[in-house]
Formats: sequence, C-alpha cells, structure tokens
Amino acid sequence: MTALTLGLRQNLLTLALGSCGALIAALFHMPMALLAGPAIAVSLAGLFGLSPQISPVLRDGGFLIVGLSIGSMVGPDSIDAMLRWPVAFGLLAALTLITPWAGRWLIPRLLPIDRDEAFLASAPGHLSLVVALADSLHLSLTRPVVLASIRLMALTLLVPLAATLAGIEVGLGLPQAQIVTPATWILGQFVAALVLAPLLKRVKLPAHVLIAGIVVAATTHLGGWTSGGLPGWASQAALILMGSLIGTRFGGMGWCDLRRSLAAGLAIVGLATGLAVLAALPATFLSGLPLLDVLLGFSPGGLETMIILGVALGADPSFVAAAHLFRLSVLAVVLTLYATDVARRAAGKSDGQRQTPEAD
Repeated sequence: MTALTLGLRQNLLTLALGSCGALIAALFHMPMALLAGPAIAVSLAGLFGLSPQISPVLRDGGFLIVGLSIGSMVGPDSIDAMLRWPVAFGLLAALTLITPWAGRWLIPRLLPIDRDEAFLASAPGHLSLVVALADSLHLSLTRPVVLASIRLMALTLLVPLAATLAGIEVGLGLPQAQIVTPATWILGQFVAALVLAPLLKRVKLPAHVLIAGIVVAATTHLGGWTSGGLPGWASQAALILMGSLIGTRFGGMGWCDLRRSLAAGLAIVGLATGLAVLAALPATFLSGLPLLDVLLGFSPGGLETMIILGVALGADPSFVAAAHLFRLSVLAVVLTLYATDVARRAAGKSDGQRQTPEAD
C-alpha cells in the first residue's frame, strides 16, 4: 500500500469518525456539536489505539473555508472598536507574562513537575516553540504536547457549555449567512487567500491560511465589494474537519499518558482561565469593549479554536483574532528569554555536555 493511499484512508477514517461524533452530539443538542462532537470522537479513537490523521493539505483547506466564513462576519463596528483595543492589549500583555510564572510557582506545589517544565507547560499557546525549547533544555518532550492537548480539548468543550449556562444561545455550528456570496466572488476570495497565505507564512504568522481567509473576506466585505457568506454546508463541513483535527492531538497517546498528566492539565486550565477572567474584567471596564469579546480574546485556548468559538458565540472575530495573534507574539518573546536564562544558568552548573531529552 502506497503512502498516498494510506494517507487517504486515514483521512477518510478520521472524517468518518468526526462525522459520527458530530451526529451523536447534535442528537444530544450539545453546544457547538459540529466542533465538539468530532473532537471527542476522534480523540477517543486515538486513545483506543487508532491513528487518526488529517493531512496538511486537507487541514489548510478547512482553515481556508473557516477563515472566509469568519471574515465575512466582520463589520463596520469592528473598525470603531479598534480604537479601544490598545487598552485591552496592554492588560493582555501583562496577562501573558504573568500566566507562565504563576504556573511555575503553583503547579510544582500540586504535582511532581519541575519548575522550568511547569513554566513552559503553563504557556497559553505556541506549542511548537514550547516543544523546541523543552528539547533544548533537556526537558520532557511528551508532556507539553499532552498538556496542550488537554487544555485545548477542555476549552473546546467547556467554553460553549459555560456560554449556554450563562444564557447565551449557542447553535450546533457557525452562524448561517443570510445571503450567499456569488460564486465568482467566492472563487476570487479563494484565489486571493491562496496568494496571501504564503506571504503571511514567510513573516512567521501563526495559522497563516486561516488568517489569510479572514483578511481577504473581511476586506471585500468592509470595502463594499460583496456581501453574504459561504454556503452553510461548506462552513459546517469545515467545522467538522476542525473538530476532527483537534481530536488528532490524542493520536498515539495512551490512557496511561492521559491519566498521568490529566491533573496537571486541568490545573493549568483552571489557573490560566482564572487569570484570564481577572484580567478581562478591568480590560472590559477600561476599554468599553464587550465582556464576551475580551474573555474570548484573553482565553488560553488555541488561536483557531477560539476564533471559531468567538464567532459562534457572537463575539467580534476581528478582536478575538487580533488578541490571540498579539498574545502569541508576546509569548514568543517571554518563552525565548526564559529559556535563554535557564540555559545560561545551566551552563554555569555543568560541563556543557548535552543530555538526552526525556521521553515523558
């Protein structure tokens, strides 16, 4: 069996599992069923020994569709709100700095985790950078991935549930566009986003395909060139793909790995979420932005997931996207400076010989 055939079969299996999960979640009227249901189904398959997989091409296609759907919802109110963003972003920068330091202090007091490992594991995002820095510091390579997966899954499930309990109407998926954009404009948006995405990747922008879709769709709508959004079936199918992608985080992870790290993961979720709420309250008061927008922008979830949840809950997608991109920029500086300091201190205590990174 060729690698192409194997990859195709794994993609189809993952999407079939995700679709079944979406159907079951919808039957139980779960909030954001088309995202949460696939995430649960695919993650369980991974924990039971299957190898769910979404290929990069299919993943980027889903990101592009979701980005165009979200960008079509950006309106003139977003431009007016941008004048109030700097106040919120100042508090967001402080939150991004405080969160890993709070994790470094708290988590080792609750669980047998090294303080440097706790600092990296408490970072609200930038998993690839966290893993790279953990490798350079000879720390666990598996634990950051496991803890990030727990954090992402917990927020994917809990944010819609919390919104429902707070009285916010949460549907099964993304809001439906009242008007469907003409096919020629949809094709033009796809082409423009495909041209823009590599440029965003070259400047190291996270989720460059998703952001390209948002920017292109938002620009065409704010410019008054077109209106409406993608057909409902396209955006909802892409949402199932995104949920399935979240679930693949647990592929290759055993129940033993999950049990060992579950307490630490939930502790980090509670800590980061609590700090986000404490920072969001004064940010809302000082900036005049809606509390829901600020909470979702300050949330320690994944960039793509929180943007999707923000749209589903009625928040301003432009603010939520900008807040998470800003947070990741600040976090990159914080993590790099911390790792540099740790490496410098370690060099003064050892003979400089490289150790083998831990496997778990």
